[in-house]
Amino acid sequence: MEYVSKVLLEINGSNIDDFKSVEESEVEINKKVPLMGSTGTIAVTPRYEITVDYVVPKDAAEFDFNTVKGGTLTIDKTNGVRVKFSGVTTEKIGATAYDGEKEATRKITFMATGKK
Repeated sequence: MEYVSKVLLEINGSNIDDFKSVEESEVEINKKVPLMGSTGTIAVTPRYEITVDYVVPKDAAEFDFNTVKGGTLTIDKTNGVRVKFSGVTTEKIGATAYDGEKEATRKITFMATGKK
């Protein structure tokens, strides 16, 4: 079983690591293309999408995710694997969820142009 030990967003000289969870979306590699009498495939440019749960600070200002353009998102896994997304831009800022006990979280969806 894989676990994530750290998620770090680097943007404009700032490092943001207040993330509770991360999810990578599926990536389309090929598309079906109808041909005369058969079906073929064509390669498409991969589109990477990452959704994180940002922990809203209790006694500080929230990070302004509207400013994220061309950032780097790094996911460090406990098995030593590091995944880096480049060209990270904010796609969606979701609603805030309150658990009533410890923290408030906000879903942030990023898109990226590259993955290593």
